[in-house]
Amino acid sequence: MVNFLLPITFFSKTYSYSVAEPMAMVSFPFMIIVILIQLYRFPNRIKNLIPTPKAFFLAAFVWFFQLLAMFLSYRKTGETLVTWGLLHSPITLAGWTLAVYIAWAVIQVTVITEKDEKQFIKAGIIGLLFYLIFVLFPQVFLTVHLNIFNDYVNLLAKFFEERWKSMPGYDFYSNGSYSATQLRVNGFEPEASYLANLLSVTYIPILIGITVTGQRIWLKINSTKLQLIFNVSITFIVLLILIFAKTTTGILAAIVDYFIWISWSRGALRKSILWIAFIGMIFLIAAYLKIGVIHNMLNQFLFAKQGTDNRWGGTIGLALTFLSHPILGVGTGFTSYFTIENFPISASQNFEFQHVYSQTGFPILSEFLGWLSTFGMIIVIPALMLLVNLIARSFLIESQLNGATPELVDQSWSRSLHISFISMIILVLFSSIFIIRIYLWPYLLMFFFYRKHIMRLEEELKQ
Repeated sequence: MVNFLLPITFFSKTYSYSVAEPMAMVSFPFMIIVILIQLYRFPNRIKNLIPTPKAFFLAAFVWFFQLLAMFLSYRKTGETLVTWGLLHSPITLAGWTLAVYIAWAVIQVTVITEKDEKQFIKAGIIGLLFYLIFVLFPQVFLTVHLNIFNDYVNLLAKFFEERWKSMPGYDFYSNGSYSATQLRVNGFEPEASYLANLLSVTYIPILIGITVTGQRIWLKINSTKLQLIFNVSITFIVLLILIFAKTTTGILAAIVDYFIWISWSRGALRKSILWIAFIGMIFLIAAYLKIGVIHNMLNQFLFAKQGTDNRWGGTIGLALTFLSHPILGVGTGFTSYFTIENFPISASQNFEFQHVYSQTGFPILSEFLGWLSTFGMIIVIPALMLLVNLIARSFLIESQLNGATPELVDQSWSRSLHISFISMIILVLFSSIFIIRIYLWPYLLMFFFYRKHIMRLEEELKQ
């Protein structure tokens, strides 16, 4: 069952707007079915599904202060279209809470041994390859104005693409799909930036880990060198997809991913990717100067990006919302109201703000400020402390493994996942400058997967 956990999360379409996003995706019933099947096969694993008293306390802690923040915010806002209301906000928070528990639970009953970990990672990469071949590559053709796959892309989008609510003058999918309309690669995500996050935060760290440590995960490739070449090739292809997404998030994420990859690499691998980076930079400069499409793309999404009023205005609005509610935050579902209230007038003179955001609600466009504004320091600071503790445990295990015998622990595999975990955390922090929905299935699964790996090693090192 572990083989299907990551691949199913590519299907990100939501089938309802009345519950939290994770609950409206096909992954939700699938994860529950996997848990039930595993419990049927291994009844003794039911004990793995009982959270610790500490986990219950943390959940109660978050819920108490969030309900208090919601109540205080509701006293000011009342019922309005730009908030989720006093009833829907707790329902959404409950959905997110349930998603966290289910993601934790499904890892608890499926990923038990090192073999399970390797199957989980290998299946994830295989799923990524299918996603590249059957979903992303056809969209790449559309971005360069080759319409040979236009009907195919639109057909897939009809069944599997997640979409925002459309309205006059604001429809990303008017030509049948996001890719056909915007000429950007988005996979099944609602926008290109969300695909960039999915690839750079979930899959690039995995690929960095297995290439840096030279993991042999493909049974039909006998040569270690060919294994490395194959895995490095996949990594470069994914980095190129981040560029074809034609989004600032994707372009910057590709750069950050590349520097992280170089920093972890050693020997011939580092020299190779440094040379490729140097040659690629020369070609990129030449293309920027000589090829109109490349010149316009880099200007539009990086060097001379236009239409950023809502982004910087929303960032200021979030910052002021946090500064005015630093301890408790404003509560789940109420951030939009206060963002609009604090939105700079000078940034509001555009169609998107006046006819969409001010009428239906302003999205969080800077995730870290969104966390602070929604949950306040009383929740965010303890959460960051727990994350720092887990990172420290990962580094401590790596230092302890230097003296462990190879028969006890596969040190190469452990280092691979350590590199992947730390890379993922760095990329989450980077992406939180922009937008990243960390409460969705791929991010939750990967976090709890790495956490379970760290805990497994701690137990084995005690023996």
